[in-house]
Parts: sequence; C-alpha cells; structure tokens
Amino acid sequence: MARPLKDINIEIGARIKQQRKAQSLSREELAKLSGYSTNFVQEVERGRSGLSSESMRALSVALKTSADSLLFGCEAEDFSYVARLLATVPADKRKHIIRIIEEAVECTQPLEAR
Repeated sequence: MARPLKDINIEIGARIKQQRKAQSLSREELAKLSGYSTNFVQEVERGRSGLSSESMRALSVALKTSADSLLFGCEAEDFSYVARLLATVPADKRKHIIRIIEEAVECTQPLEAR
C-alpha cells in the first residue's frame, strides 16, 4: 500500500517544478546540476519524496533560487525586509506588531482552515 503524500512535499515539489520550467530546464538537466538522479527529481516534483537539508540546498543552488522560495513560495529578501523593520521596533512593542501580522494572515485563510 502506498504511503499518503504529505501536503508540504506536494507544495515544495510544485514550486521546484515551477522554477525548473521557468528556467526551461528538463528534469535531466536539473538532476545533473543538483547531483541527483532524474528519478529523484521526478519523485520530489510529484510530492512523493521529501527533501533533506542537503538536497534542498543542492536543488535551490541548481535552480539559482533561495530555499525560502522553495519552502514558502517567497524570496528570502521578503523575510529579510520584514526582519529589518521589526529590528527597529522596541521589543515591548514588537509583540503587538507580530500579533497584527498573525491576525492578518489568519484573515487570508479559508474559513474551513481557521
């Protein structure tokens, strides 16, 4: 019996496939650039295989993108900008801003996910 696919693996696999296609790379080319087999790349893109930190790094380097991009669907610069802004706020005020961000993110979730 096949193991159920994990949503996170499916999401990451889809982002890897999207990045690969955006760069007009075949699975074979990505495999060669990353040092992994074509079968491994295919299994990852389909969400059937998760990534170790080593394989995440190799694929992000091969795709010339950040691991954040593959994990979260956004670039590291997005997080860095927010972190720099938060660093300018006194610690006692920071928790209020974080709460506002959490509430804003919650409002973007479908009702059934809340």
